[in-house]
Amino acid sequence: MLRFSKKLDYALISIFEIADRNGQLPVSAKSIAMRYEIPLELLGKVLQTLAKNGLVTSIQGVKGGYVLNHSLRDVSILQVVEAIEGPISLTACHNENICLCNQHTNCNIRTPMAMIQYELEQFFESISLEELRNRNLRTHAQLFNRV
Repeated sequence: MLRFSKKLDYALISIFEIADRNGQLPVSAKSIAMRYEIPLELLGKVLQTLAKNGLVTSIQGVKGGYVLNHSLRDVSILQVVEAIEGPISLTACHNENICLCNQHTNCNIRTPMAMIQYELEQFFESISLEELRNRNLRTHAQLFNRV
């Protein structure tokens, strides 16, 4: 089953929370953790990973925290996924150079699976965080207006 980790959830929550502050003061890990009931230590590691991958910047000090390095429209879901989860890998032999699969030489699904992986990567690359956020807001509005 293809499933993303809670770390990816926390990364997206954090990015959207930082964006919602609209460039005001840096947002602390503690404030995000408290607001969304996320374990602070795990969230700290997630934010450090985002910083290491250039998606956010960590600002030290009493009034420190995190700020976005790019607007949401300039960051794709794929960038966040790869920053947190590493490269998308649907099969053990997603990379010809490091295939550890016993069926590698006789595999009859390698090419079709590689095509699916490519399409999945392209799909995630095509959706910006701004678009994802707008989809979320539209969905909430639709649900709210039904009531």
